[in-house]
Amino acid sequence: MMTEEEEKDKTLERIELDLKPEFIRKHPGAAEKIFNRLLPKEQLKLALARRGRERMELILLSHKDKALVRSLPAQELYLTLKEIGEEEALPLLALASHQQLTYIFDLEFWDKDVLSPARVIKWLELLRMASQDQLQSWLKRADPELLVLALQKLVQVFVADPDNLGAEEWRNYEDIFTLDELYYFKPLDKKNRNIIEKTLIYLRDIDAEQFYTLMDSVRMELPLELEDTAYRVREGRLEDYGFYSFDDAFEIYRYLSPEKMKELQENPEKPFPPKTPVVRYPVMLGQDVPSLLRGCLSQMTSLELEDFYHQFAMLANKVMVADSMDLTELENVKRAVEKVYGYLEIGLSSWSKGNLEDAKGLLQKQWLQYIFQAGFSQVLRLRFRAQRICEQNWFKSLGKRFSLFGEVDGRRIEALIQGRPKFYSEEKAFELREFRSMKDIWLAEKSVAKAELCAKLFFEILGLDEIKLKKLISIYPFELNFQVILAGLLVSGVVRAKPDFEPIREEELSEFINKAMSPGIPRKIDSGLKDEFLKWIRSKMKDAGMDDEESLREFLEAAIKNLESELGRLKEVKRIERKMISSVVMAEERRIKISHKKEMENEEP
Repeated sequence: MMTEEEEKDKTLERIELDLKPEFIRKHPGAAEKIFNRLLPKEQLKLALARRGRERMELILLSHKDKALVRSLPAQELYLTLKEIGEEEALPLLALASHQQLTYIFDLEFWDKDVLSPARVIKWLELLRMASQDQLQSWLKRADPELLVLALQKLVQVFVADPDNLGAEEWRNYEDIFTLDELYYFKPLDKKNRNIIEKTLIYLRDIDAEQFYTLMDSVRMELPLELEDTAYRVREGRLEDYGFYSFDDAFEIYRYLSPEKMKELQENPEKPFPPKTPVVRYPVMLGQDVPSLLRGCLSQMTSLELEDFYHQFAMLANKVMVADSMDLTELENVKRAVEKVYGYLEIGLSSWSKGNLEDAKGLLQKQWLQYIFQAGFSQVLRLRFRAQRICEQNWFKSLGKRFSLFGEVDGRRIEALIQGRPKFYSEEKAFELREFRSMKDIWLAEKSVAKAELCAKLFFEILGLDEIKLKKLISIYPFELNFQVILAGLLVSGVVRAKPDFEPIREEELSEFINKAMSPGIPRKIDSGLKDEFLKWIRSKMKDAGMDDEESLREFLEAAIKNLESELGRLKEVKRIERKMISSVVMAEERRIKISHKKEMENEEP
């Protein structure tokens, strides 16, 4: 039997189904009646469940639309405006509270730590278009420091000089105007004169005495001091929404050690849940909720979900600050949301070992930022390993040629060591993205392990050095990688009796095909030779105290497969053209012959 609260939820779900966007547009009158039967808190619940234009259409059905808009969390209203488009969302802007407008302008007026006159003008004009009363109301209650600073960025103020009346130099300036023959104004950008003049009139009409005090401040106060004060006040307000200073926000990328995770497991640290309506818009902006996280959320209570929404929004805002994103761009909010989703999924998966119940317990008990940090720490461990490879002398001397590790593996390692680690997925050529799941971690780890294997195998065990490698790079016409170098070792071992790193000559490759491959097309390399070569490399690794069976076998098989595929389809074996071969480094035969001919000529009497 359902409780009274559950029955109300079911009724609300039915009403939500009735009020589909198509129904509202086709039958606005009927939709209005249905929506206004609901209590204000029920209207708010339905409004929060939608986004963008659909949310606005629902809100504007309400007979108490102003109260409904003002009950929205400020960030919810702001993101709704951004998704719809500011000019399309003017009806909502006209209904916003002063606190909501303050939040919007704290984001929109500023370009990093500088008040932007272009942004100020844009939003003053939008507010005037939405409602002149709304603009007047905001001007009346705005921070004096912010108003003075904004006006200093928009207009010069002059006062008539009784001792030089009519002959002041500024009277010759273009676009000078006055409201009272006492104070004169020159817009710093003449195209903004209309909105500046209207704003000044509104300010004067609110309180004439205060207006002149304000204008004197515009004339005499130091802009740098004002900007610093206004910025600090703005920063203090935005911290309440998760927009901390860069240093504080960057804490989300702090390494979370296994010891700290164990300590948190025994003594969870989590902030108290919010009491006011929480922001859920960021969660709704995500494309797909990752599987483990989705499974956990489906089993959580409504109160637990509210807490999750709140922490998620704060975390997304910290990501935007820490990654130096423009806080006013909706695409950046989406990017931050996808990043939070990814690292929460990785954090839950690694911390809980993929167990749904344990993951759910983590969400219920732990601060969401710790779960994010646990996920990011998985990437940091790989990053540390990748950086150690990149710091090796041979790698630095070559100008960090990541392609040596192979196209995909090289790109993954290069992506890992960026200022903000990224993942190369092969989904789109040359495009990097955020880590999304443990699968991405496993793939990146595989690439790092392969690079570590190559560095140790070739330079510490097999005797490759920078000079030899540079020579191979200089004569190889494509992007050289260790797979090609390994294939060259196999070929040289067959035709020279001992493997070495010298380029392969055309006749040597012909000899290899005849000795080591089956006669029919497609030719195959003798399986016994493959096993013998693998055994030889393993013995070298064992002597050096290394043991990496799986990585070694995969690496060797890939090199042999590439060699076998290319040589196996050659029709002409006696005369092999160098330009047709990419699976091994071919010697520059023509250059050798020319050089030999010159030597012979020099020896003639």
